[in-house]
Amino acid sequence: MPSVVAFPAIIPNVSEMGIITNSKQFISPLTGYTQTASRKGGRWFLRMTFNNLQGSQRSALRGYLAFMEGQVNRISVGDHSYTGALGALGGTPRIKGAEQTGTSLITDGWPASTTVLKAGDLFAYSNGTYSELKQVTSDATTNGAGEVTLSIAPEIHTTPADNTLIVTASPVGTFMLASPTISWTNRPSQSGGVSSPLSDLSIDLLEDIGT
Repeated sequence: MPSVVAFPAIIPNVSEMGIITNSKQFISPLTGYTQTASRKGGRWFLRMTFNNLQGSQRSALRGYLAFMEGQVNRISVGDHSYTGALGALGGTPRIKGAEQTGTSLITDGWPASTTVLKAGDLFAYSNGTYSELKQVTSDATTNGAGEVTLSIAPEIHTTPADNTLIVTASPVGTFMLASPTISWTNRPSQSGGVSSPLSDLSIDLLEDIGT
């Protein structure tokens, strides 16, 4: 089983994050009519670009990527641009009910009659093997019992257990390198009169949806 290791506390200069959907389309060559279909398999992608890495940060990131052994091990990381939920949050939210699938997630344990999450907010939960990162696609307001069904993307990959905790503080997903090859550029430089090369690199990651 792959090792899942938290990404080093090194902030990229630029990051790009989004969802790759598994939707398909067919355009009739006769009428031009377009049919579309959504299938399972949507996932996060993440690209991180680091410039002018030097010293301990340069060494730490190179060592971390070597530990990944290409696409063997897994990376626990979130959206570096995410500053927290816009919803009110609160309570001790949990997943309500087992055998949940698709793009809706029944939850409870929130404050009553409150917009706890807003569209675009992120959260995570453990599916028993690793952490799944989700984005809320519409505002979520609880009922009088603190229950709410969340509309999410990407879809549930592995069904979580009933009563699983929902993580809203610094949520992370589980990723793998998009390619087994990783490289970086090196330039000579100095720090305090001592040789200290500079490195630039970009890291492309895909969410692991089948660990």
